[in-house]
Amino acid sequence: MAKPPPVSLEFPLRDGTLVLIRPILPGDKDRLREGFSRLSDGSRYRRFGTAIDELTDEQVRYLTEIDYEDHMAWVALDPSTPELAGLGVARYVRLAEEPHVAEAAVTVVDSHHGRGLGTILLGVLGLSAVSNGIRTFRAYVLEENQPVLDILHELGARTDHEGGGLVRVDVPLPDDPEDLPDNPTGRVFKAVARRLLPAPEPGHPRLSPER
Repeated sequence: MAKPPPVSLEFPLRDGTLVLIRPILPGDKDRLREGFSRLSDGSRYRRFGTAIDELTDEQVRYLTEIDYEDHMAWVALDPSTPELAGLGVARYVRLAEEPHVAEAAVTVVDSHHGRGLGTILLGVLGLSAVSNGIRTFRAYVLEENQPVLDILHELGARTDHEGGGLVRVDVPLPDDPEDLPDNPTGRVFKAVARRLLPAPEPGHPRLSPER
C-alpha cells in the first residue's frame, strides 16, 4: 500500500482557531463517515451533485485508500477534541486522458463554513498536485455556489457553463505559488506554501517540492 507524505501541520483559521491538516489515511474511515453525517443536505448536494444519505463501504474505501500521487486527499482535524474530529477534506484525482489535469473538490463541515478552512485545504492540495506534475485543477461547481466560484476566480480560473446549472472551472497551478495573484485567496495560498516548502536560497527562485 502506498505511504502518505510525512506531513502534519497546524494552521490558524480566520478566528484564530487551530486545525490540524494531514494526508488522509486508511484508518480514517470512521472519521470520514462521522464527518459526512455532520454535513447538511445542501453541503452534500454541492459536493456530490445528488442527494446522498450515507456513504457506502465501497465509497469509503475509495476515498481513504489512495496512492497519494494520482489520487491525493488531505483532511482537516479538530485538535481540541480527543477523537480528532474531521472538519474537512480536499481531494484531487488525476484525469487519465489529461494527465496534467486533476478533478478537485473541497468539502468542509457546516460548522466551519466561512472561516477560511476551504481555502487552506485547497492551497495544501495545490502544492501536492504541482509536486506530482499536475498543472490544472478542474472542478464542476453549481452556478448558485457563488462563494466557491469567487475563490476560484481569484486564482485565475477559466469557466465554462456546462448546462444543468453546472459550471466547469479550470484553475491553473503555477510552479511557484508566489506567482499567484495578490488578492485574499492568493495570499492564503502563498502563506500555506511558505509553511510547506523550504525557503529558497538567496538568488535562487523557489522550487516546487520534488516528486
